[in-house]
Amino acid sequence: MIVAVENWQSTRTPAPLRAGEVHLWRAPLEPTTELGATLSTDEWLRASRFHFERDRARFVATRGLLRMILARYTDTEPAALKFVAGAHGKPELDGLNTALRFNLSHSDDLMLLAVTHAREVGVDLEFMRDNLPFETLADYYFEPEDAWHLRLLPPEQRAWKFYELWTNTEARLKADGVGISRGLKVLEPDRWWLLKLTPAEGYTATLAVEGGEFQVACWSWQK
Repeated sequence: MIVAVENWQSTRTPAPLRAGEVHLWRAPLEPTTELGATLSTDEWLRASRFHFERDRARFVATRGLLRMILARYTDTEPAALKFVAGAHGKPELDGLNTALRFNLSHSDDLMLLAVTHAREVGVDLEFMRDNLPFETLADYYFEPEDAWHLRLLPPEQRAWKFYELWTNTEARLKADGVGISRGLKVLEPDRWWLLKLTPAEGYTATLAVEGGEFQVACWSWQK
């Protein structure tokens, strides 16, 4: 696993996405009229089902940002983009002849979006909380060896290790398109290159990319 040296550049117009490159976007989940105007009727119906206004607002911001950013790479109006679920539910662009691949993760008030060409990609973002039962969760979700190693760590290091294991696993499962539908067992661990990130204070993330070496450009969405 590689630890990223992150240089986040604020923009709405990224440099061209080159072969062997992954563009990673971060954005705060703050809904605006501009973002809301890009959503489809179906997305607005989904937004209306959230009980809490905070969750509804985050959903609107997430979908709007996804559309606004992907439109930059497809030369398409954000509202015109259509999505379809892959074999295991992973979103894909529909109706466009493109090799573009993407994956999105959000936690609390922040979103990460990974975009690349012709290879699968997954990203997992987590806001780190220190009041979870890390040992119990590790025993339930992780391989016994990983759970045992976590228990051996000093208490002040267990949260960091838990989130490292969780994001590493989740990013690979999301890249594969299965998410946690089959549990947290990664069937082809050597298929993925991992990049560890700290996109904002209090957050941790892992990027999983299929195939060989790659370059990463980090962008911050300019409001």
